[in-house]
This record gives sequence, C-alpha cells and structure tokens, in this order.
Amino acid sequence: MINNLIILGGGTSGLVSALILKSRFSKMNIKVIKSSEIGIIGVGEGSTEHWSSFMKICGISVNELIKETDATFKTGIKFINWNGDNDYYMHSLHSSFGHQSPTGFPFIYAHMIGNGFTHHELVPKNIHTSTHTEHFESSVNQYHFNTFKLNSYLLKLCADRSIEIVDAKIEDINLDENGYVSHLTDDTNQKYFADFFIDCSGFKRVISSKLGAKWVDCRKYLPMNAAIAFPTERLEDIPSNTASTAMSSGWMWRIPTQDRFGNGYVYCDDFISEDQAIAEAQSVFDKPIEIGKKIKFSAGYVDKFWIKNCVSLGLAGSFVEPLEASSIGTSIQQAISLAEHLVFWEYGDSSTSKSYNIEFENVCKNIVDFVQLHYFTKRTDTEFWKSCKELTMTDFNKETIEVFKKTLPTHMFFNKPFQMFRDQNWLMVMHGLKMFDREKIKSIFDFQNEDILYAANDAIKTYNDWELGQTFIPHRQALEIIMNRTTVHTINFDNEK
Repeated sequence: MINNLIILGGGTSGLVSALILKSRFSKMNIKVIKSSEIGIIGVGEGSTEHWSSFMKICGISVNELIKETDATFKTGIKFINWNGDNDYYMHSLHSSFGHQSPTGFPFIYAHMIGNGFTHHELVPKNIHTSTHTEHFESSVNQYHFNTFKLNSYLLKLCADRSIEIVDAKIEDINLDENGYVSHLTDDTNQKYFADFFIDCSGFKRVISSKLGAKWVDCRKYLPMNAAIAFPTERLEDIPSNTASTAMSSGWMWRIPTQDRFGNGYVYCDDFISEDQAIAEAQSVFDKPIEIGKKIKFSAGYVDKFWIKNCVSLGLAGSFVEPLEASSIGTSIQQAISLAEHLVFWEYGDSSTSKSYNIEFENVCKNIVDFVQLHYFTKRTDTEFWKSCKELTMTDFNKETIEVFKKTLPTHMFFNKPFQMFRDQNWLMVMHGLKMFDREKIKSIFDFQNEDILYAANDAIKTYNDWELGQTFIPHRQALEIIMNRTTVHTINFDNEK
C-alpha cells in the first residue's frame, strides 16, 4: 500500500497529477517538490477535450477556471495555409454531426464528403453555451490558459486539498539495494522519503534518468526540433480557437487568453536559423515582438514510463510538438491510468508497471502518427515542405493512410485505451488537407439503405435549422458575463470562421 507519494516538479503536469491522485486517494500523503529557481515554460497553453475529465474528477467549475486563469473557450484549431493555397480548415470536435444522427459516424461524414461539402461546412459554425456549469461542460470541453495564472491556480487548489508544496532544489536521487527510489536529497541535504515517486521534472528527467529510462527518438517521423515563443497584446476580438499558420520552415501558433496572445514559431533548424525564424515571425506583426523563450527539443518518449517505484509523467515522459496540444492531455490520461494501476501495485511488482508501459507506449505512438499526418500536405513551395515528402512514415500511417483515403478512418483502427486521437480526429485533418477520394467515399455511402440516407440528410437539416434560430454574441462578451458573475440563462457566442 502506498501511504506517501512525492511528485518532483511543479508545472502543469505535476500539479494536475497531484490533484487527480488526491481525488482518488484522499488518505494518501502527497507532496509536490518544486524549485522556485526553475521556471515553467510559459508560452500560453491550450487543452484537449481531456481537460474536462480532469475538471470533473477534481470538482473544478468552469466559472472558477475562467476567472482564475484568464481562460478562454477553445472550439478547435484553425489550420491556415497548410496546403499552400491560403485557405484554412478547422479541427474541431465540439459538436460533430455524427452525434446527432442514428446513422452515427462515419456514414454522415461519408455523405457530406462524397457530396462535396467543404471542410468549412463539415464543422459546425458556432457554439451554444450557458453560464450554468453543466451546459458549459456539455458544449465546450477545451480551453486556452495564461500558463502562469494556471500554475498559481493549481497550486492554490493543491494547498486547499492538503497536498503539501515544498520549495526545494533536488540534488541527488538515492536508491535502495533493489534499485528502487528510497529518497530524494536537496541542496541543503534535506532528505525526502516516500513509497512512490512521480517524475515531472521536464526534459531533465531527474529521477527516471537515474533509473535508466532512455529516450525513443522520433526525429525520422517528425521534422521539428526548435521553437521561439513570444506574447503579443490583446485585441478587442477574442477568437475561440487556436490558430496554427504554416510558415516557410514550420508553423506558428496563436493562443488567445483574456489579456494577451501567446505566440510561437515551431521550426526545423535544418532549414532556417534562429535569427531567420525570428525575422519571419516578426514579418507577421506590425509592432516589434520580444522573444520570451527559445526552446530546443527532440520529439519522442521514454522507453519505459514506469520503472520500479517511479513514473515519468508530462515532459519527463514524452514530448512531440505542441501542434495538437497533446502534452497536457497526455499528462491527464497518464494520471488517470496511474490512479487505476496504483490500487494493485506493491513493492516488487513488475506486472502492473509492464501493463502501464505498454498502454502509454501505444498512446505516444498514436500521437506521433497523428501529428505526422499534418505534414502530408500539398505544399512544395520551400525546401522544408519539399522535405516533408521524404519523411519516414510511421508503421500505422504506412498501413492505413491509403485505405483511409478511400474508405474513411473508422473506430476499428482506434480501439486502444487512453488513445488521444481517434477516427474523428483523423477525418477532420484528412478532409482539411483534401486527401480523400470523394467518388470512392460517395459510393460507400450510396451503398447504404434508404433509412441511413434519410437520417444523414435529416441530421444536417436539423442542425442547420437549429443554428439559424440562435442569437449569438461575441466571445469576449460571454467571458465578461462570467467574470462579472452576471446570471443569464443562455449565451451563444460567435466562433471565428
């Protein structure tokens, strides 16, 4: 039985895992060790839909989250110019048509794609929400945050829930005679003992590297290895999506919070220098930008997430690139699964950790597969985009992409537990990148019986009729209503096209 647990690292992954585990094991003594000398990578953050699971588990209200973290609603990711045609597509799952039809997914999408619906029409145009928490959670399950305010808020929640926060700089990892972590020692020679440890120390992997964890490098599948990050001033209009704009040698993100935008350029330094990347980013903005972070990274994950009595979580366990906001989502999935596994684990047990490692190796492979999909574009206008044609395809993509182009992604290929990205995600991106063979897909739909044909058309009409009957207000106004605690029954806010 685990009575005492230590989490090394006070970033988002460390605090989220502490709160999830405390919600599951109320009697467990959980201690977070963080160093005030080590900053967090504060570049603005966006969540996946898994954030709503975290909020439910930990009893966090949407209104409180919005007020405490300068959060905004995220209805999806807007991918701009990824095919080099100055067009865009939305990756958004907040209200898919398939959920409103007895035909379900994927037949309704086969009908829409086969009959020439554009990616703009495939995604619902607006989002309906309410100041009542339960309505927020049913219609919006993704958010943008001010990273620093999110960190302060999570620290406050930890303190309120009797999770001890210790400010210390760990200098040594001490193992027992069987190779298990016995205790940590800080720079004042203070010792910290526990039964179990979670390494959330980021790229340094302070504990897991001592236990022999090795990095599985995914550079042959993914081209990015560097990023610059910088804030820009707020605008009157707040978009309700993350923007991802293709650049000459990578892509640039824009994450809206209530008081500013978090921006960054993720690039491959084989094709552009840091100074050139800064200059290209500056060309997008009228006012001078000030670079806040410069980041070098290698896409990949550890070969074993759970070794002995330690689990690597967050950036200590995996990092691909921030293209689909997978980092926070993976941390949540890892912590939820860990809570399930810890019930059965005891000192000396290796079968539980083996199960966990297989599970999250599959999770990381799924993320790499999906992020790589985004680079199968039609662009050939720069050396970087030409090089993407030569990427080594992952085994999954090699086996499935050509099949999916003719038949659509289906749930049969995405049935492993805790997978981040599934058939609907693949469909949105492949359709946006114009990868589907419309005639083949139309023939699949037309082969169905008349009830399915009727239900698909009816679902589209029902949604369009509903949307036409709504009254919408700007995103900022919806946020201000929440911030001012004004009670209204419904809010319908514009989702940027």
